[in-house]
Amino acid sequence: MVDRIRAKWVTFTTGSVNRKVFGAAMVVGTMTLGIKLVSLLKESFVAAAFGTGNAYDAFIVALLVPTTIVGILSGSLNAALIPTYIEIREQENSAAAQRLYTTILLWNTILLVALTLIMAATVRHWLPIIASGFDPPKLALARNLLLWSLPIVILTGFSTTWGALLNAGDKFALVAIAPVLQPLAIILGLGLFGRSWGIYSLLGSTILGVLLETVLLGLALARRGHSLMPRWYGMTPAFLKVRAQYGACIAGSFMVSGMGLVDQAFASTLGPRSNSSLNYGSKLVALVLSLGAMALGTAILPQLSRMVALKNWTGIRRFLRFYSRVILAVTIPASLILILISGFLVRIMYQHGSFNEADTSLVVKVQIFYLLRIPFSTCLVLVTRTLTALRANHILLYMSFGSFTLNAVLDYLFIQKFGIAGITLSTSACSVVILLTLSVAMYRLLDKRSAEEPAS
Repeated sequence: MVDRIRAKWVTFTTGSVNRKVFGAAMVVGTMTLGIKLVSLLKESFVAAAFGTGNAYDAFIVALLVPTTIVGILSGSLNAALIPTYIEIREQENSAAAQRLYTTILLWNTILLVALTLIMAATVRHWLPIIASGFDPPKLALARNLLLWSLPIVILTGFSTTWGALLNAGDKFALVAIAPVLQPLAIILGLGLFGRSWGIYSLLGSTILGVLLETVLLGLALARRGHSLMPRWYGMTPAFLKVRAQYGACIAGSFMVSGMGLVDQAFASTLGPRSNSSLNYGSKLVALVLSLGAMALGTAILPQLSRMVALKNWTGIRRFLRFYSRVILAVTIPASLILILISGFLVRIMYQHGSFNEADTSLVVKVQIFYLLRIPFSTCLVLVTRTLTALRANHILLYMSFGSFTLNAVLDYLFIQKFGIAGITLSTSACSVVILLTLSVAMYRLLDKRSAEEPAS
């Protein structure tokens, strides 16, 4: 019976591009659902232990810059690497693609180590700007937590690159399930050491979870015959092609990650409970976007990269029309339902222990405005992955500056009327503007490519 079901699944998810994407998205989405449910359980433990108190505010801000930087750099590197890696593998051979990967891994490692040292040396200068509303003891706690968290930068750099390489080989399941080790480690750490170590138990278990995930992905990649050691093969044309895209990819990632950095910086000016409330209010949206946007984005980039390599412009347009309709048909009703039951969900997830009714009321307001972005952010993943596959990351570069400025201005304006909830309303409004602007640019580029480079 199991073999028959597996055979039917393989048959259904092979053949056409849409079937392959559907199969990969289902695998990633199913695994991610399990992970996010465990993550929500973890957040429940965190809420009971720390509520929206000063210690958790300091923890959120402490991890903000390291995780933002590693997300921008490693995520950007993967977006620049994977289309070229697949092109080299398809047009040359696996050995050439392997040489490109190890060279890029060395380059990324050097960059992350350098940035880690710079962050540690300069933290006293830039942290007070981000945490401008913190009093001296709270700021000192945030600085100590940040310094102890810096190994996360290096570990996450390796795990994201290794995971991207596994995805490029259509090995989605393990990459999707590996992050479950982080919330499991946190739940265990809080249970064993929460009372004695306080907020440092949360930090230590977070580092342990990242380490376990990195080791798991590294072992999986090694079993597939890939080297885990960085190695330099020189300034090859493939390396130069990746490097050329890298800077623009950084800007594109900054468009998303940098907005979160600005949001938390504004939140720190609004007094105690603000950073924590903004963090709690984003978790449900993160769950939904992980099930849809992240799963879809992971699945479609290799397929889009192959279609671009084959100059299948008509296929790309059909692909975009099909998935944009599916996304809107699913996400708009889902968002409305989640808004209606938002209060119930926050009480179930968080309201116990140190998390009280006043905290619930604040987080519900934050969450409702944040839920508005789900349809637009999911469609945005479709657009940005297409631009990445087209190696048009310079468009994301241009857009990043405008969106960053717009987000900061709207943050300032909306918090005057809505308080901390105005920050999430600003994020949703920016998502609409970015989606419309990039969609126009993407279709114009497709028209230009199809005119200049007819299908092979």
